[in-house]
Amino acid sequence: MRSSTTYKLLISILLLGAVLRFSGLGNNSFVSDEFLDMNSAYGYAQTGKWQAWDFNFGKLSEVNINAPRDERATVYKWQVAQLFKFLPPTETVARSVSVLWGSISLVVIFWAALTLTKRREIALLATLLFAVSISGIIFDRTLRMYAMFFPLYLAATTFTFLALERIYTGRISLLKVLWERLGINVLFGIPAILLFIFSLLTHQLAGTLIFSVAAYLLVRAFQEYRQNAKWQNKYIVLLTLGIIGTIGVAVFFPKFFRAFAGGLIFFDDHYGYLSYVLRDYYHPLLAILLMMLGGWWIAKREGMPKESLWLSLSLLVPLAMAVWLWRRNIGAQYIFFVQSFALILVASGIFGVWKLVCEKWNITDIKKSLVVLGLLILLVPNFGYFSEENNTYHETSSGSNPNYRRVFGYFKKYHQDTDVMVTRNVRNYYFSGVSVPVYDLGDEISRTRLSQEDLEKLMREYETGWVILSDNDYDYVGKGVKEFMHKNLTRESNDQVRGAIDVFTWGR
Repeated sequence: MRSSTTYKLLISILLLGAVLRFSGLGNNSFVSDEFLDMNSAYGYAQTGKWQAWDFNFGKLSEVNINAPRDERATVYKWQVAQLFKFLPPTETVARSVSVLWGSISLVVIFWAALTLTKRREIALLATLLFAVSISGIIFDRTLRMYAMFFPLYLAATTFTFLALERIYTGRISLLKVLWERLGINVLFGIPAILLFIFSLLTHQLAGTLIFSVAAYLLVRAFQEYRQNAKWQNKYIVLLTLGIIGTIGVAVFFPKFFRAFAGGLIFFDDHYGYLSYVLRDYYHPLLAILLMMLGGWWIAKREGMPKESLWLSLSLLVPLAMAVWLWRRNIGAQYIFFVQSFALILVASGIFGVWKLVCEKWNITDIKKSLVVLGLLILLVPNFGYFSEENNTYHETSSGSNPNYRRVFGYFKKYHQDTDVMVTRNVRNYYFSGVSVPVYDLGDEISRTRLSQEDLEKLMREYETGWVILSDNDYDYVGKGVKEFMHKNLTRESNDQVRGAIDVFTWGR
């Protein structure tokens, strides 16, 4: 494939990916943890402090102040805060930082796939798969750090491989010695370390790279032993140094070590992560077969067994940890950062099938060959997502996420000065400027629960009030409260308050 053709195709794919990510960016309301980043970023834009902003009262929040949560992923939220200094704090503006990083991801995937497969065709296929990826589009349109974490982790991982396996051919004596004695190419090692640190500042799951590297060193050490019947090789040396370094961190930086180790639990069963990795594809079995074929193709037909092993372990090690070791709720966002490796393997599998079919049927005509490739591409991605009633571009009342913009818009329309509201105060972006007293529900951090006694007390203190609860909020509601509300409060029925949310009122 000629360079000019490659660039033209790449630019077309980049434009497609950008359009899919930016179109209708503000159609759906904020959900879940987007509120946390919105409040924190706007608070920083207004005051220079990492403390959540309370749009309800127009000041820094005094409810459930949690510094670790507000200061999480500040390297990402700082970018959002800069936009708020000269643009209005809308959903579109806030999410545009993620769209930018999603566009960067497309370029990084092309570079990484080209580096690890040496095939422009595979690199273009991987980029195209990410351009139409359900996971990619969703998280690149979400106000969270995952859109930024994705390319940083992929770049750090790729540079790490280059540092381990790309031969140093320069003339600097010290760098030559480091390559000959330790097998480390410092030219790639330095950016690998910097990107790893940057990734770690974005999300702590960057630490899984250490386990992937350890697995790779262990497998390569075993392969070297089988080939040479000697354990004295650079992989054993590096693995030993890594173990010593880990012990050193545990001894001299116990707090840091415990913070990381505390996120692990042994032999859990979070198998839901498997479906998240495979949801970008039309059929999970097809995706798995293409990944296996892709790994084989890179190793055998392209003659790059180390690259094949690296890609496979970069996917399988974090996935295995997610299923059996991670101490956290199952969420698609947590496994998103390793889906790039699945994409590259699937792209390699598509390329392999294409070449095998052309070889089998002796297809030499370029047009016929491209038709075969086009049919293969159409069979792999889950294009059906774009025609679903509820997706990242539009969501109805039957969707899994409440339309908080409409719900709180209904509240603001019928709000009275005597009102109190029971809800998650973090959602105050959508009832900005109302200055309504809020009984803040708990969350996974505070664990505060709404009891029947608390609700009855509020009903005595305030003439009128609202209780606005999403489906997930009932985790923080005491026993019997839901039944009490159905019996003693009025459940609002209106087009604006339908969906996965309940709105109750009293005294109206």
